[in-house]
Amino acid sequence: MAYPAERNNLFSEAVFRPLEKRRYSEQIADLIQDKILRDHLEIGTSLPSEKDLSLEFQVSRSVIREALRMLEVSGLVKIKKGPSGGIFVSNGFHKPITNSLNNLITLGDVTIDHLFDVRLLIEPHIAMEAALNAKNEHVKKLKELIDDSSNHQDDPIHLKRNNLKFHLLVAKASGNPVLSLLLESVIELLVKTTLDFLDLSLERHFFRVHERIAQVIAQGESEEAERLVREDILDTKEKIERFRGQ
Repeated sequence: MAYPAERNNLFSEAVFRPLEKRRYSEQIADLIQDKILRDHLEIGTSLPSEKDLSLEFQVSRSVIREALRMLEVSGLVKIKKGPSGGIFVSNGFHKPITNSLNNLITLGDVTIDHLFDVRLLIEPHIAMEAALNAKNEHVKKLKELIDDSSNHQDDPIHLKRNNLKFHLLVAKASGNPVLSLLLESVIELLVKTTLDFLDLSLERHFFRVHERIAQVIAQGESEEAERLVREDILDTKEKIERFRGQ
């Protein structure tokens, strides 16, 4: 998503309550979070600069920096460096779940098998709900993604990116944001743990399966969508296990 470079002083007219005895950074993070959620700020909206925020709240820039780090970890803001950088409203609400699960992976308490178990538990249901609830805009996005993959059949990286995005689009089409959030966390962690799993013939195979799933979702065939997604997950798991065993 392209974030606008222009900065708007969104807090110039805001009236904030006096800071409490908690750490200033925590209070400021809460205040900015309340502003984002209460005013339903759109994804990509540019927030005031670090300097402007420090003047607004009358604290040091290090305090503002710490508050922004908290918001970034929570997935509410995205901080970009460089000439077109800045602080932008984000929608990475899955980040806290992802971070917690990633800690468990690091400790060895969560494995790839656990992540696939979660996918098998929720994703066939997601596909069924998508077939029942998908709106025209969801069907259109799925078709656009399939068409884009069709034009990049010789690019395994592009295909893999689209194949992963396909599952997230289906989740959004289900109409259940909780399931969508959970799946996004699991998918992100699977990507991280299988970065070296890249094969053009396999990505083409996954694309063809997804092409068929998109068709049955568009046609409202909920049971077939559920079956195909379950087979896709099991197939992917088997291929990854075989790859890792080589």
